[in-house]
Amino acid sequence: MRLAAWEDPGCRTRGPSPAPVAKPETVPPWASRAMVRRGMRLGQDVLTDLSAATAREWLITNGLGGYASGTAAGAHTRSSHALLVASGPHGRLSLVLLKLDERLHAGSESFDLACNLYAGAPPASPTVQPRPTGHLLLEEFRANPWPTWRWRAAGVTLEKSLFLVQGHHAVAVSYRHIDGPPGRLTVSPLLTTRAPDAVAEETDGMPGAAQAVPGRVRIERGGGAPSLSLWHSGAFMPARVWQRGLIYPADGAADRPGDSAFVPGYLECPLPVGGAFHVVAGIEEDLFRALAVEGRLGAPPPRTLAECVELLERGERDRVTRLCRASCAGADDTAHEAATAHGGPPRSSGVREEPWVDARDPWVPRLAQALTDGLIERGGRTTLLTSLPDGPERGADTLRALPALITLRAFEPAREVLRGYVEYLNEGLAPEGFDVEDGTPRYGDPAPALWLVHAAELLARRTEDVELVREKIYPAVESIVQSYRAGTHGGIRVGSEGLLCSGVGGTAAARADHNALWFHALVATAQLARLSGRKEGGAFYLAWAREHQYRVLEALWDEKRGCLHEALTPNGPRPGPSPSQLLAVSLSPPLLPAERPARLVETVERELFTPFGLRRSPGSDVVSTEWLGPFITAYLRVHQRSAEAQERARGWFATLHAQLGERWATHIPDSSPATASVLTAAELLRVWIEELDRGQQRSPESDRDPRVPALVRGVPRGG
Repeated sequence: MRLAAWEDPGCRTRGPSPAPVAKPETVPPWASRAMVRRGMRLGQDVLTDLSAATAREWLITNGLGGYASGTAAGAHTRSSHALLVASGPHGRLSLVLLKLDERLHAGSESFDLACNLYAGAPPASPTVQPRPTGHLLLEEFRANPWPTWRWRAAGVTLEKSLFLVQGHHAVAVSYRHIDGPPGRLTVSPLLTTRAPDAVAEETDGMPGAAQAVPGRVRIERGGGAPSLSLWHSGAFMPARVWQRGLIYPADGAADRPGDSAFVPGYLECPLPVGGAFHVVAGIEEDLFRALAVEGRLGAPPPRTLAECVELLERGERDRVTRLCRASCAGADDTAHEAATAHGGPPRSSGVREEPWVDARDPWVPRLAQALTDGLIERGGRTTLLTSLPDGPERGADTLRALPALITLRAFEPAREVLRGYVEYLNEGLAPEGFDVEDGTPRYGDPAPALWLVHAAELLARRTEDVELVREKIYPAVESIVQSYRAGTHGGIRVGSEGLLCSGVGGTAAARADHNALWFHALVATAQLARLSGRKEGGAFYLAWAREHQYRVLEALWDEKRGCLHEALTPNGPRPGPSPSQLLAVSLSPPLLPAERPARLVETVERELFTPFGLRRSPGSDVVSTEWLGPFITAYLRVHQRSAEAQERARGWFATLHAQLGERWATHIPDSSPATASVLTAAELLRVWIEELDRGQQRSPESDRDPRVPALVRGVPRGG
């Protein structure tokens, strides 16, 4: 597949670039803690330091909304950390398997390899006490392609690795004897039935193992939760004990009661030299039958659990490798197309060149993995979660992140996500979210449908799929625009002053970000009308966009502050700036003409920007990473993509990379260090591939946008 990466050169305003403004920088909570770099191996110098080792977090997903997460030390520091978290059909999350605690027996000695956190006994509280202290025996931790630990005790080197079975709520854990004399391993599963943001109390509702046969244990978890099956290559010894008082200091709730987990028994297995012990935990009783039907276990199917795990591990490793290769190849093609759009020479056909983007790129493999971790199947549709591990589906953020998939040329999943939202259009509104109990869509926010128009036009333009435009995309987009024009649910309408408004009575407002999206939606609808052969419709929507631009400049521009009013309300204008005003410049073509984009970006940089994200408002201590991408895009465009602007943008990426490098293996946190932002990854991925030059020269002709020249060059109303 090929696409023509789009650069809208006309959005680069002319004139002198504003000088950088020095300002104090806000450092978010996660920026002061180290992160696990992609491919980096942590050694004893970090792992034996409990605070340093627990500051390194990992997260993996299963394509269904379920996940596993934890720290390099093995101790859980958040209530959301767990070895297996399952998602219901509509997104309700439930912890299934909290963790596995291990003990190694070597000769006459035994060593606890686990690490759990408890509150110190009074009067030592609120100190945190690790029990046991298995992190002191760790020699190495690495996070890629999945979490792997190495312990050394009594001359025995033992390796533990785990991965999730894609498309199933199941986790495979392997213990391998690497070096030293033989030993024996016991593994205790800690079970719970609670939400990721809660803690559990000890109850009588855990009946324990309902069935135990050689190689498998089926455990009832109570409370109507599905049973947990443990397939293993050892022996199961039943017991009924509770782990009490587990604490999660990173949650920050000092007065929160301790968590309790049920231990139904323990698994035991000898570890000969070079031997291995495998455990697969899942909520599907016929998991391996389903995997065989899917063709993931080969033919004939293997006879041992070890062979099954080996095949699944090989398949998962191949999947990760294919994803990296496809992402880098798609990104490389897009980067070349973007370079041409920026004014560089076209890519030479038939000439073999060194790729600009490959697996050694500092950002693309990481961001592509973070982005695709959000792709899930839910309720019979494909969607994209933009906040992991336990964030809800937000329609506006999902559709805003979709262009990053298009940047990677992942056209098919992008189509599927769009199709899922188009099917739920209701009088022009796209869902702002879905109920986690029954999947009922919720409506009321005008932004999701406007982002849908943006993503749909981009997909149509880059795939050049005229049939898709005529039959699916254009009818849906036009229904959105006409519904907003006539008025729809929640008071969403084009008011008498020509601005897009939402709300009724005292809550009515014409927001700047909504009107920037509305302007772009009108231009996109004009483009789609032309692609589908409706030239008159294209001219109509383009004229409407020009009229709307005039209305915005007349009513929403704040000349004194050099930005837009945040909103017009019945009580008067609400002052800005906020990060979302960047949409007036970062989207192409820009809403603001002439010198105003540069003034807005200068104001946002002075009042909101830090290298770690943008403040929510001037003076706010809350910094969000999700607006870094739009800011860098807008900054480059108003500075005419100069060498100085490019160098400064790369410096921001380098600063962010240095801060992120050792705390998360793949993901980027948002304002909360507990939340991995897929939306941030999407925005940064798009900027890194499409906006940053790679040494090519631009021609003067690249400063013209052939699509809507009048709008972006500041032609006045009627010009």
